[in-house]
Order: sequence, then structure tokens, then C-alpha cells
Amino acid sequence: MALVRVYCGLASADPTAQAASAESRLTVAVVDDAGRLLDVCEVSDDPAGYAQLGALLVERSSGPTGVAIAADSDDHLVTSLLTAAGRPLAIADDDAADDYAERFADDESLEEMESPAAERRAVGLARALQAGALSAVALPVPRDLLTYKPVLAAHAALCNGRLSAAVALREVLRELYPAALRAYPDPAEPLSLAVLDALPEPSLLNGTASGRGRESTSATDAVIKQLADEGIADADTVADKITALRVAIAESPDAAARARRWSRPSPRPCGRRSPRCAPATWAATLSSRRSAPA
Repeated sequence: MALVRVYCGLASADPTAQAASAESRLTVAVVDDAGRLLDVCEVSDDPAGYAQLGALLVERSSGPTGVAIAADSDDHLVTSLLTAAGRPLAIADDDAADDYAERFADDESLEEMESPAAERRAVGLARALQAGALSAVALPVPRDLLTYKPVLAAHAALCNGRLSAAVALREVLRELYPAALRAYPDPAEPLSLAVLDALPEPSLLNGTASGRGRESTSATDAVIKQLADEGIADADTVADKITALRVAIAESPDAAARARRWSRPSPRPCGRRSPRCAPATWAATLSSRRSAPA
């Protein structure tokens, strides 16, 4: 996967919204090297928000820790943790953040022009970095945050490891289960991954005969109940996810051939048909295909 240079802006939520909410929120905007807006979201100003931001930057940049970040204040916990983690950071005052929001706004985008002030400020800060109006550098780490550096480094390693695992999962699914990629843009997302773990074979969803159809319905009902009981998502959300996978399987050009292939007994190393060992089967099959002589 090619590395993509991205820039991130962090803006405080509007004071009125802050007063109405029990927790402090930050608006995050990510743009690419051409200034195109890639993502906008909100995170909480706490360790959970920092973790969410770190995962987003790793996913969007397809790389480790080189993303330049600009914020409208250094009083946030998230910006303090970014400093402790050694992230390149630029701090702009309120007047400068408002100026960047106006100067780097996309006048041709009605949605962007009508967005909340915090979102426009975050986008302006990110584009100011991209245009060179701001420079992000590694700031000195406060003494009271030095003890957090190993924890923050471990979190960065986990984010990068998750990205590598997600890339490997996409490669396996592309070879052996392409309908899953059509159904789930991010198959490593927790609910998507849980559904694929519980229903790893298209044959569990595409029963055609009346008896097979009853088996399919029974299997999906059991999965819906199981995932809902585990608290991964509510029953309706799980059902929607399964329906999306079923539709993608049905629309596959080789749906019939793929169903016949998956209905055969699973190859080693599982030795028996078990949904829980399906990922190992996918990986083993892909590896054997690649190692076989042409």
C-alpha cells in the first residue's frame, strides 16, 4: 500500500456546545497533500479520544507517526499526549485559526461553507499545514508527561500492527471471499470482523433448497443473538450487516461455483468445518496458492 501524506487539524468545539456537554470535544479534520478533505470527526478530549485520533491518522496515512498536526490550543489533554508521543505539532491562536478557516475554505463546497465553525477551523488548520503557512515540529515534552512515553509508544505500535493485520485480511478476502470486501469497506471494523468470524463461509448464507434455506436462517438468527448478547452491536445493526453480506454474495458473478467450493469439507489445517478456524483456513489456502509452481 502506497504511503499517503496527510495533515491534521484539531479545533475546540464551540463554547455553547461545550457548556451543554458534560465532556470536552475536539473536531478533527484530515486533508491529503492536495488539500482535499479526507475525514472529519469529533473525539473526546481524553485518553480515549487520543486513541481514536491515533487510529484514524494511522489508517488515513498508511504509515506510522509522521503526520503533521495543528491545533488551536495547547490546553487540551489530547495535544499534551501528542506532544509526549513526539508527534509534530503546531499551535495557532484563536485569531490565526479563524484566519486560516476563512483563507483556506473551499468556496465551491456548499457543505463545507455551511459546516459548524469548529469544523471550518479544523479544516483551515489542516490546510494551513499543507500549504506551508504553518510548520509542525516536535515540541519539548513536559516533565510530568515523560513517564507516559512508553505507553504512548506501545499504543502507536498497536495501531500500526492493527493496520498491517487489516491489510493482510483484505488480501486474503480478495483472494478467497471477495463478497466480504464488497459488503464491508473496512472488514477489520469490530462488527464486520465479528460477523465474518461467525459466518466465514458463503454457504452459511446462500441456502437455495428449502432445507438449506432453513439452516441459513437458523444460523443467522443464532449469530444475531450471539453478537447482540456479547454487546458488539444491537440486533438490528447486526442483522443489517448480515443482510449486506448476503446481498454481496448473491450478486457475485461466480456465486454458484463459490457456494459449491465452500460447501466441501474444509482443507487442513482445521480438519473439520469450524467457523472459528476459517481465518486460518483462508490464510493456509492463500499461502499454498502462492507457493505452488506456475
